[in-house]
Amino acid sequence: MLATFILGILAGALAPRAVPHVKRALEGIALADVPLTEDELRQVSFAATLVAAAVLALIFGSDSMLALTVGAAAGVFAPRLIDRLQARSRPSDEED
Repeated sequence: MLATFILGILAGALAPRAVPHVKRALEGIALADVPLTEDELRQVSFAATLVAAAVLALIFGSDSMLALTVGAAAGVFAPRLIDRLQARSRPSDEED
């Protein structure tokens, strides 16, 4: 279950990096005539990485899709949370 959670985190974190590859693949499938917005491309990219992670999880013998989904959500939001925590820990430039 932990491995599936980690696969989910990786799927969520790698989804933005997969956008150009997904766009190229969709254009190769003849969807170039159907323009997709940036949001739609990100969603399709996230779905593609999540499906790939689910296939890997099934290959490794884990069937906890809840852990995969929660991990993917954590992978999507983790960079924002880390940035926010780091911003809080930095000393402010303002003097009292």
